Amino acid sequence: MLKNKKIQMICSLLIGICVWAYVMGQVDPQATITVTDINVEMQGTESLENAGLEATLLRPKMINATITGKRSEVNKAKKEGLEAYVDVSTCEYGENEVEIKISLPDDVSGVTVDHLSQYSATFNVK
Repeated sequence: MLKNKKIQMICSLLIGICVWAYVMGQVDPQATITVTDINVEMQGTESLENAGLEATLLRPKMINATITGKRSEVNKAKKEGLEAYVDVSTCEYGENEVEIKISLPDDVSGVTVDHLSQYSATFNVK
């Protein structure tokens, strides 16, 4: 009887592993993850430089983003990296606050950004 229980446990374990492998490999379920420590970059600094101005990012220097999509695509986006940026090209002298935007890698599809740790960045233009 003890031997029979061991065989049943081994069979159950093998069936469980097979079902898990099928779901992860074929079904590709939805996944939500948080990507941490994404650097916030400034874009459009050329137009400020042409006007003799310079922008300095005050806060935040890094953000976190929560993304959702098919597990394989979410993992690909996390591996290849997300980019956070602010467009400073239309900003004026003094302290400015601009919306932070996220760009996903080009070869990632069906992934959405659900949440950012901060939605705007503050920087100084001198």
